Amino acid sequence: MGDQPDARRNTLPTVSGAAARVEVVQTALASCHLETLGDTLPESLKPEATAQNTGRKRPNLRLGLYFTPVRNGMDYLAKAVDDLTECTPPSARSLKYAVLHLQAATEVLLKARLVGEHWSLVYDDPRVASLKEFQKGNFKSCGIEATMDRLTEIAAVNIAPADRVAINNLASDRNALTHYGHTADAFLIEARTARVLSFLITFIENQLRPMLEAKFQEAFRNASEESFRVTPANVYKVLESPEVAHAQRETNEVINTMGDLRLKLGRVEKLVDSRMKEISGELAPWKHCTVLCPHCLQWALVVNSDGSFNPIKCHFCLTVYNNVELAAIDYAMHVVGEENGTVVECSKCQCETVVIGANIANDKDSDIAVCFNCADIYTHSHPSSAE
Repeated sequence: MGDQPDARRNTLPTVSGAAARVEVVQTALASCHLETLGDTLPESLKPEATAQNTGRKRPNLRLGLYFTPVRNGMDYLAKAVDDLTECTPPSARSLKYAVLHLQAATEVLLKARLVGEHWSLVYDDPRVASLKEFQKGNFKSCGIEATMDRLTEIAAVNIAPADRVAINNLASDRNALTHYGHTADAFLIEARTARVLSFLITFIENQLRPMLEAKFQEAFRNASEESFRVTPANVYKVLESPEVAHAQRETNEVINTMGDLRLKLGRVEKLVDSRMKEISGELAPWKHCTVLCPHCLQWALVVNSDGSFNPIKCHFCLTVYNNVELAAIDYAMHVVGEENGTVVECSKCQCETVVIGANIANDKDSDIAVCFNCADIYTHSHPSSAE
């Protein structure tokens, strides 16, 4: 064998035979980085060794892909934040990939939480759910809309109407970019991604992380029961059991990624804040008739105040509604919520543009009724009760 090149060589067990040496190296690689083993490997097993200079086929020292749903989703999320923060403001290419990665992160992480409720719920049709096919990943999963519905109705996860709008809009942007190209205002995309990011951060902390920690505790209890009792002597044995180790890795993946992301998230929020500061002067005189834009969800859509039926525009994302009645309907469906949103006729301008349950910029916390054509405000449930 010759002189040992490094003391670390003693950390590898002594096994004879080329096949056995390969097995030892592959086992060591499961818990060590290749560079830490470089000096300890036999020459025939080092990465630079080739069939030409050893006479033996070089083993594959590359580690395989290992992406569980949680790890996959957190990786997509980290990449999306990198896309948004690599330069200020983000380039068009960075925004494109931010949309693709953030939408993937959102769908994967929401479904990971749904699997925590029961694995069959991520099937498009749970009636045909098969555990065997689920474990192989060989099934048709539900869409993002159905995922949110099931989380709300079955797992009691609260998803605000505005967050659902932002997630669905992001999914539409992703589909357009993926299948046939897309043209959109950069401010609009930045605002949508910032909104979904904000939702995901809260969702991970309030829903995903507690679920993973509960799984770890359950796995630890089960492994402890198999060992009869936890003592200082066997606690590490319990932690190293496959189920416990997996649950701990999943939890640590979330904790570590979130720690890294918090350092960068402020830059994403500053993009939106900077844009709002730019337009604050032009919005200031119109706070009494400014509402949330259904597209970017910023307080920047200025409705008509003169009953003119003129087009109305969002000053943040520059979306223009040529038909004020359609603007009222869009707001009622996507901001107030499809189940609660109602549009009725205004007793002042005789236009069906009063949205019940709307809010205005100078009174964001009060649910009132606002006419999108004349800015008349009703404090009761119906325009006939105007004050």
